[in-house]
Amino acid sequence: MLTLVFTLSILSSCGVTRPAESEEIRSVLPSEAVSRFDPEATLVSDPDYVDPDGVLNILALSGGGAYGAYGVGVLSGWTESGTRPEFDVVTGVSTGALISVFAFLGEDYDELLRDLYTNTSNADIFVDKGVSGFLTESLYDYSPLKKQIESVITYDVLGRIADEHAKGRRLYVATTNLDSSELVIWDMGAIASGGRTDPMLHFNKVLRASAAVPVFFEPVYIKPQRGLQLRQAHVDGGLKAPVLVSDILFRSNAEKKRLHIIVNDSLLERSATKAIEPNIQSIAGKSVSTLLRTSIVQAVYRAYVRSVLYAADFALTYVPDELNDSVGSLDFDPVVMRALFDAGRKDGLKRDRWLSVPPNVGPIEVVSQ
Repeated sequence: MLTLVFTLSILSSCGVTRPAESEEIRSVLPSEAVSRFDPEATLVSDPDYVDPDGVLNILALSGGGAYGAYGVGVLSGWTESGTRPEFDVVTGVSTGALISVFAFLGEDYDELLRDLYTNTSNADIFVDKGVSGFLTESLYDYSPLKKQIESVITYDVLGRIADEHAKGRRLYVATTNLDSSELVIWDMGAIASGGRTDPMLHFNKVLRASAAVPVFFEPVYIKPQRGLQLRQAHVDGGLKAPVLVSDILFRSNAEKKRLHIIVNDSLLERSATKAIEPNIQSIAGKSVSTLLRTSIVQAVYRAYVRSVLYAADFALTYVPDELNDSVGSLDFDPVVMRALFDAGRKDGLKRDRWLSVPPNVGPIEVVSQ
């Protein structure tokens, strides 16, 4: 088996080409991206911007694949509770990137999200290439996902995002520039507002890239600047930031700040509910989910520390432990996803289900304000 894999790897390296690139553009920051290392950078257009309610409400949605059904349920229940705010800043990674678009636009899109995350099957996301996948850039063909994104990201959606961007609200999606191993934070409102030859195409490519799990899905090749024909390879933002929370989110003159994190996964670091199958998909899938979960736990703690440092209220909800490993992140089973949605809706309805400190934080790790 190892000999076969090695042989196929050699063949794949000989048979696949990528769009043109150069050393000079590998680390170029795309024109619609925000530098998280810029001390003057802020996620709002004007540092004096304050939402009419006087609170800077930030929502961060994690990756998690099929577990995104949980986050969609949380948003739905939150709407029903009558306490869901209009978020000033929304960030999304991977499956959270697609959800973030509609969470940003508000409760009018709750039903659309519910349909996407409770009536979707694997066939709506990808096609397994089988052995031939070893000769290409990925094991799966995600053309169905591409079509699904194109069907829900309409010109009306783009126009509404641009309108909210003009008011000072911000929508950010993360990808990983695989050529340079750098996190890229895309200003989706800036993309929706124009500046590219085809803003819709560019917007959709960034969303697709954020969900492109390496090896399983092929990279998305993106021009970092308009008019430039060379491209960077972008993949799942979860490689670098499974939850996108950066210092720049908190740079505001608002007197009160609130950080809400919805983790579309369990935070259990132990996962022994079922054994792997003796095939590469199962082994790779469990390996990716294990790495992602460890990374999420660490990212949530860092977000918690940042919220304390910036005197922001911290609120966290995540997939209940009993639903841990109920489905693989790349296994889109409508029955299981409906159970995840229902669990999320239950948590969204009850504010006391949200935590002010991450669950796996020991007494000495708790930070006092």
